Amino acid sequence: MRLTIAECVAARALAHPERPAIEVLGGQSLSYGEAWRRVEVLADAVSAVQPGPHGRMVAVLLGNSADALLAYLACQWAGVTAVPVNSRLAAPEVGFIVGDSGARLVLADQAHADVAARAADEHGARLVLVEQLAADNAGARPVLGEAGRGAAACVVGYTSGTTGFPKGAIYSNDHYLTALMRWGWEFGLGGDQVGLVPGPLFHLSYAGLSMAALCIGARVRIMPAFDATMALEELSQRCSFAFLVPSMTAMIAEVWQQRGEPEVKTLRFMLSSGAPGPLSLTRTAMRMFGNAKICEAYGWTEGGWVTFEVKRPDTLLAHSVGWPTFGNEVAVFAPDGKRCAVGEAGEVGVKSITHFDGYLGRPDATRAAWHDGYVMSGDIGIWQPEGRLCIVDRKKDMIISGGENVYTAEVERVLHEHPGVLEAAVVGLPDARWGEQVVAVVVARSGATADTAALQAFCRERLAGYKVPRRIEFVAELPRNPMGKVQKFRIVERLTQSQQESGRATSSSGRRSD
Repeated sequence: MRLTIAECVAARALAHPERPAIEVLGGQSLSYGEAWRRVEVLADAVSAVQPGPHGRMVAVLLGNSADALLAYLACQWAGVTAVPVNSRLAAPEVGFIVGDSGARLVLADQAHADVAARAADEHGARLVLVEQLAADNAGARPVLGEAGRGAAACVVGYTSGTTGFPKGAIYSNDHYLTALMRWGWEFGLGGDQVGLVPGPLFHLSYAGLSMAALCIGARVRIMPAFDATMALEELSQRCSFAFLVPSMTAMIAEVWQQRGEPEVKTLRFMLSSGAPGPLSLTRTAMRMFGNAKICEAYGWTEGGWVTFEVKRPDTLLAHSVGWPTFGNEVAVFAPDGKRCAVGEAGEVGVKSITHFDGYLGRPDATRAAWHDGYVMSGDIGIWQPEGRLCIVDRKKDMIISGGENVYTAEVERVLHEHPGVLEAAVVGLPDARWGEQVVAVVVARSGATADTAALQAFCRERLAGYKVPRRIEFVAELPRNPMGKVQKFRIVERLTQSQQESGRATSSSGRRSD
């Protein structure tokens, strides 16, 4: 393509420089003209970055702000690759990404200066703090469509690293821009909308939706940190479009119910993604956001969003993530590599016009991510007769107990139906007799009564015996990553440690004292 995302936003700034573009809740507001001038300031700061082993890379470590969004555009305008870094990572984790990407410049804010400086020093990178850059720059009129950077990498998004060290997924300018066009089309983004940004801009979905909004001339309102009360007010009074992960929706619903379930007038489109949510939460969202389309999209870092569904009360289906979207051919594969028939469980893959371009510096991992021309997800899916896809588990999370497959999402769905359960996660732990045992970790609702025996009886009425959790642990909260996904590996670590400590205590108490 002749234009990058940045150039599409520049075209908007030329067309209507005074139109509101970005508003940070409790902070600065920028028109399109002001936003583009800030892009030029940031671009000047990163344009002299030296090439590393993978080319010219800029690590971006910023809290949610206008600069966190505009840094993507600045890197594109300067012809360098942005490497957004999770601002919640510990210093060694930040250092790994800076070193792995070969970034020779770290763009950070004062709040993350210490961590950024440590990573920069460790890997020979230069540190630039955004607070020290000029606030304005009246540059020349931008010349668009002549850079020829379509095939070049524009962003490297690092995976969450839940199964080891994170890998950098590469997206070219063309692929990322095409993805934004598809999202705008599928999700109905228009220039008259106001989008709420409640999640982290270091994540490519929140950044991408925000840039898509700017490309079409819409306005975005950025939350520096998620706050359910503030989000409810925004969706009631100002914002018409929002992407909410289920944990956000649940927290907003709690505030809404505490306030007596007032009408939420402004929201017109709610997208849910990032983690499975129970049907009870979908029904609550339908009541809470009565003027909005309640929708769900399913995807993963390497494949992008590949299915979409507008939820309707009369067709709600547990685990459904809808139908394939424009430009995607979705398939489900059995372990032998053959396609699954309707009703059969297998791994989901996609052939897409907007997939990733491989893992940075990892050719073996890149080849392993593909099967027969499809980017594989690691998720277990089942086609329904009407063409919808149901996601029932992560491939690595499926439990095999006594030779039977147990899909954790199915057990979690039943637990969520119990009135005393606020949240639940199901994992498998080693079992000498059955191979694996089903274990549930539950967050109880405030003031509700739920005990192990009652929950097991509740599950036994709705599930086969081998699917019923043999062990149930009650906790205050579930561990999650910044996108709201439950980190099951942390649950397994904690339960395993608890089991080992309990075993040591039992062994110690059982010793003879001569």
